[in-house]
This record gives sequence, structure tokens and C-alpha cells, in this order.
Amino acid sequence: MAGALLGAAHGVEALPVDLVSRHELAWVLDTLACDLLLEDEDSPSGSEYVKGWDPHWWHRYAGW
Repeated sequence: MAGALLGAAHGVEALPVDLVSRHELAWVLDTLACDLLLEDEDSPSGSEYVKGWDPHWWHRYAGW
């Protein structure tokens, strides 16, 4: 997860290609890291007072 956050924050060039290409969950970790940064900056899921703008967010990350 740390590598995915590094890649999301600094771009794909920050990660060694040979290590990333061998990781079987690279796409999943990259998606999670990008969504974590997006949630922190723009809150696509919404909040207590603001409706979320991404209609697929709650399907991907179900919450109660």
C-alpha cells in the first residue's frame, strides 16, 4: 500500500517497474491508493452535509 500511495502521489515514474510488474495486486493497490487520495482531497463519497458526486463510490466501498 505504501508503494501505491507513493505512485499515486508522485506518479508512476517513482516506482521501480520490475518490482511493480511482478506484484499480482498492483492494479488493486493503485486503485485503493488513488481513491484514498481522492477521498482526502475531494470527498467523492460526500459527507454529513454534502451529497457525494461519485455515484459508484458506495458500490465500491460499502459503508453503513
